[in-house]
Amino acid sequence: MRLAILLIPLLAITASCSGPIETRIQTQSAAPLLAQNQYNFSPKPEQNSPAYKKARTLVTEALAAKDLTAVEQASVTVHIALANRPASIAMTVGEDNDIETIAAQKERKPLQSCDDFEHRLTITMVNSADGSILYSGTAAEYHCKGTLEQSLPYLIDGALSGLGDTPSQIPNEKTRTRTGLE
Repeated sequence: MRLAILLIPLLAITASCSGPIETRIQTQSAAPLLAQNQYNFSPKPEQNSPAYKKARTLVTEALAAKDLTAVEQASVTVHIALANRPASIAMTVGEDNDIETIAAQKERKPLQSCDDFEHRLTITMVNSADGSILYSGTAAEYHCKGTLEQSLPYLIDGALSGLGDTPSQIPNEKTRTRTGLE
């Protein structure tokens, strides 16, 4: 009986959803940003949801902190893509024998109380004149209780963390860890 009473708090701690959160980040500066330090968003929003609107506002603030200004007509167009998918579903691209996994399926942790979702944000900066990609940043996290809106500041910070890096053909991958609501 005593053993059972001692195990209850241990099981509660193990099954809780607070713990380390890993932000998986991939950035690539494909070319130097254009000298004007001005950008615009796509004329039609890629998505129409409260989370997307919040993301766009936070991206505007983050780019302003990097001395980039939003204007009506600019040589750089910023695209934002958001995803909030069940983590039990893998994301792939390609066809037949040329399939690449973008996000692998995540297995549920033992004693986990809810299913994980992957919150993913991609920011792409494109040369408006020729369509070439100047910068791309993706950040993703797994959460079972946290919301996409709660993840946005961390995802945006991660996705823009390589902005201004020396151009390279090789993407930069890193993982940041923090504590919080998983």
